[in-house]
Amino acid sequence: MDARQELEELRRLEALERKAAGQSAAPSPAAAPTPTRGELIAKEARDFVRPIGNLAAGALRGAGSIGATLLTPYDLLAGNTKSIGNPERRQAMDEGLRSLGADPESMLYQGGKIAGEIAGTAGAGGVLANVTRAAGAPQMLVRALRTGGMAPGSMAARTAGGAVTGGAAGAMVNPEDTLTSAAVGGALPAAGKVLKGAVAAGREMVGATTGAGSEALRGAYAAGRAGGTEAKAFRENMRGNANMMDVLDDAKANLETIRQNRSAQYRQNMGSVTSDKTVLDLNPVNKAVQDSVDRFTFKGQARNPQVLDALQKVGDEVNAWRQLDPAQFHTPEGLDALKQRIGAIKSAAPIEARDVRAAVDNVYNSVKRQIEAQAPTYAKTMKEYTEASDLIDEITRTLSLGDRATADTAMRKLQSIMRNNVNTNYGARAQLMDELEQQGGRQLRPALAGQALNEFMPRGIQRGVSGLSALGAGSLGGIPAAVGTAAVSSPRLMGEAAFMAGQADPYIEALRRSLYRAAPVLGAQ
Repeated sequence: MDARQELEELRRLEALERKAAGQSAAPSPAAAPTPTRGELIAKEARDFVRPIGNLAAGALRGAGSIGATLLTPYDLLAGNTKSIGNPERRQAMDEGLRSLGADPESMLYQGGKIAGEIAGTAGAGGVLANVTRAAGAPQMLVRALRTGGMAPGSMAARTAGGAVTGGAAGAMVNPEDTLTSAAVGGALPAAGKVLKGAVAAGREMVGATTGAGSEALRGAYAAGRAGGTEAKAFRENMRGNANMMDVLDDAKANLETIRQNRSAQYRQNMGSVTSDKTVLDLNPVNKAVQDSVDRFTFKGQARNPQVLDALQKVGDEVNAWRQLDPAQFHTPEGLDALKQRIGAIKSAAPIEARDVRAAVDNVYNSVKRQIEAQAPTYAKTMKEYTEASDLIDEITRTLSLGDRATADTAMRKLQSIMRNNVNTNYGARAQLMDELEQQGGRQLRPALAGQALNEFMPRGIQRGVSGLSALGAGSLGGIPAAVGTAAVSSPRLMGEAAFMAGQADPYIEALRRSLYRAAPVLGAQ
């Protein structure tokens, strides 16, 4: 309805009122002249400006609340104790702004007032933090004061920080409400923790009802929050727009990156070993070969022919190395090369041939000890190399990323990361995935989470019971309850919801921080 129609409607209502009072229903031409274009424009301008004016007046009033508080020292010096926190002073401000055309009862005025008070008290936590830091207070308390109890730390420090900051903010607005504002500020950290626990519990519940697991939903949320390539990988895998084998290629590429990093670090650390030209004694190595032979033979007869064959190869390598120029081949660097040749014999043995690997390993370690005895930095180098090698072997074996494993087996193990159960050794695979992502550089979880949430129907046993759950909910709560139960059982729908929640998280966080700052001030209203 435009301004002209509003005026006509007002005249019609006035006519009805006059008729009800026994007056003539038709107003005289002089009493109700047709509004001019200028009058209509003026009315529209007033209607447009009035809300902005209320908002600005409210903000001014909020600043005035703080100003009234700042007059407290003057009131004390003047002996005018009745004016401390004087509501009449605040009421006078409202009336003054009303005389200028503002409406103190309007929502925009009240909203502007709260915004002005929050803006005016925003620095209270920073000031308190600076004061306590200068006084030598614990850093945890300083952070709690600066953030109003939002910073990580003990709940006691967070509660204290929230209470002190809240009380200070409330006191700046109205000294009479200091305790109320302190109580509100102190309660916020605990309330936030309870809310966070409720969200985690809800995620676990939905992970169970969908059959996809809570880890997949956590991955959906994280991908939405991260955005960029992670969000794209999750979204395309969940919606079936990506080749599901790409994540396997990325996993193998990560593993190759770890191998390359291991080799590069080894070459760098071996620099000091290479410069050491000390000639080492090979007799302990010969003794280790003989000890292994004695251990796995009985009066010269092999208990395990495979072990004896492997030790024969090792002995041949050691004897051939002994004949080489000691100045070049019996140095720490030269013996490291011999150790690698012995290691190759061990690696060639099948994993199930434990006796073979143990026998060769005895000689391998004896060469390693000889080098460590003469070159102290070698021990550190080999420790790092061994740890990296063990990690590579563990990832390769546990996630079936070796050349002999089928793609189907590897994919099943990668996808199992999204479930925390006996098949994944209750998180052991997830820990290896962390290492694979961190050291390899390529993110794998977003794609795996998308694959776990790409079906509309529940996974596993939940597919069989979800229909019954929906029917049961429908019998109690009708169609809305049935539809809601079906929705929380759908991996795809819950995946989309968690992804969008992650996308909205930065905005929600900004709002949460604003509300956190506002709550102590609101406690003073």
